[in-house]
Amino acid sequence: MKRKISTYCFLLIAFYLMSCNQNHSVANNDATKKDSTSTNSIADGCFNHIARYWSGLHDSANLNIEKFKEWKKFSTDLDSSFAKLDRKKFTAVDAWANVELKTVNEKINTVFYPFSGPDFYYANNLFPNAKRYIMVGLEPVGDAKKLDKINDTTLNAYLKRIENSLYSITNFGFFRTIAMKENFNKENLNGMLPLLYLFSTRRGYELVGLQRIVLTNDGVAKPYQLSDSTSMKKNVRGVRIVLQKNNQQQELYYFSFDLSNNNYKAHPEFEHFILSQKDFCTYLKAASCLLHKSFFSNVRNLILNNTTAVLQDDSGIPIQFFTKEKWNTTLYGMYTGTIDLFKGDEQPDLMALYKDSSKVKPLPFGTGYKYFKGTSNLQLVVKK
Repeated sequence: MKRKISTYCFLLIAFYLMSCNQNHSVANNDATKKDSTSTNSIADGCFNHIARYWSGLHDSANLNIEKFKEWKKFSTDLDSSFAKLDRKKFTAVDAWANVELKTVNEKINTVFYPFSGPDFYYANNLFPNAKRYIMVGLEPVGDAKKLDKINDTTLNAYLKRIENSLYSITNFGFFRTIAMKENFNKENLNGMLPLLYLFSTRRGYELVGLQRIVLTNDGVAKPYQLSDSTSMKKNVRGVRIVLQKNNQQQELYYFSFDLSNNNYKAHPEFEHFILSQKDFCTYLKAASCLLHKSFFSNVRNLILNNTTAVLQDDSGIPIQFFTKEKWNTTLYGMYTGTIDLFKGDEQPDLMALYKDSSKVKPLPFGTGYKYFKGTSNLQLVVKK
C-alpha cells in the first residue's frame, strides 16, 4: 500500500511539474518578444510554487502535494514560529525602524549585508523599501530540492533539516557559523537557496525571477552559463532573486564569498560590484567581530569609504573608526562588553560613550549576540 501511495505521489508531482514547464515556456517566449532583457525573461512559473511549498505556505498550485502529513506538520510549526517571532520581536522592530531609520530609508537604494548568511528577514524588516539587498556569506548557494525528487522518506528528512537550520535565527536572532557549516552542506540541504526562499516568501513576497550569476572582471553581474570562458571560472558567483510585493519589484543578491583580505584582494570584481551601487547603507549583525581584525581591513575600508550609513551592533566596525568629523553617531540600548566567545574584542571607548545615558536612546527589542530585550545595542552611524 505504501508503495502505491508513493507511486501515486510521484506521478502527481511529475504531472504538476510538466504543467509548470509548459507555463514556463509560454511565459518566457512572451517575455522574449516584449523585451529580451526584462525581468520577465528570467521568470520561472514553477519555482515560486516550489518556494512556497518549502516555506510551508499554502499555494493553489500545490494543493495535492500539500496533503503529505509531514508537510502539514511542517507548515503548522512554521506558522507558529513566525507568528511568535513577529509578535515578540518584529512588531517592535517595524515600529522602531519606521521612526529611527526613516531618513536613512528615504535616501538609500541598496542594503549591503556582509556576514549575513540567509538572514533576509531582519534586513527586510529594517529596510523594507530598499531596491536591492546584497548579502554575503561563506555558505554555498545550493539548490532547493525539486518536487520531483521527493518521496515519503526524503520529504521528512528534508523538512526536518530546514526546521533545524531555523532554530538559531528564530530563537536567538542570528545564525551560528558552526551550525550553518553543519546544516548547509548536507545532501538534503546543500546551501542558502531554500532559506532565501523561505524568508522572502514569509515576508509576503512573490518570487518572479531567479538567476545564477557570476561577476565579470569589472564587477558586472551576468547570468552564469556552463559555457562561460575559462577566465570567468574562478570569479565570484552568487544568485539574484527578483521579488515582488504590492506591484513593486526588489532584488535580492546572495554571494558565497570569503571577505578576508587574501581572498578579497584576489577578487577585485566584488569591490567593483559594490562600488557600482549608489547610495548604499551597510547592516552588520552578529558579525563575529571580524571587522575588528586587520585581516578584514579591506572590506572594512570599503564600507567606511563608500557607505551612506551603517547600522550595526558592537560586533561590527569598532566605534573608533567613525570619527566625529565624518560621521554622526546615534546609540541605542546598552553596551556592557562582548559575550565570552569574543573576549578581547571589548571596546572601552564604546563603553565610555554608553555611560552617558542622556545620549543613549532606548532599543525596544533584542538583537545580536546579547539577544534578550534590554541587553542589546545598536549604533546608527550616518556619514556627514
